[in-house]
Amino acid sequence: MDTTTIKIKRTNEFINMARNYKIFIDGQFVGKIANGATKDFPTTSGQHTVIAKIDWCSSPSISVDISTNETKYLIVGNFKYGSWLMFIGLILICFLPMLRVIFGFGYATYFLLMPVVLLLCCYITFGRKKYLTLIETK
Repeated sequence: MDTTTIKIKRTNEFINMARNYKIFIDGQFVGKIANGATKDFPTTSGQHTVIAKIDWCSSPSISVDISTNETKYLIVGNFKYGSWLMFIGLILICFLPMLRVIFGFGYATYFLLMPVVLLLCCYITFGRKKYLTLIETK
């Protein structure tokens, strides 16, 4: 019995927590994976191209060479520092109004949010094919 499998683990992250990632092997949709879940995708031996997608964004495609009765392990997650960006953005959104009221800072302090907003906009537009990370692991 052929048990050639690609096992994908999705990291547990706050960003994109409520949405599933779609997994494609050789351009064919094979299933979805939820936040923090691990899922097996049976396949044939040989070389395969794997990609993860969420809405219009995706991971770079990776090539996986798999032998008969072998299991390849992949990890999929958000872009590097994505969780930190969301955390910093939320902290700034919460505390900037307090700084304005308590210390009399003007609305110009909201420009502190600009790097976070611009980086997120970059990842969902120009960098949309690097929004997710997909790496092979042991």
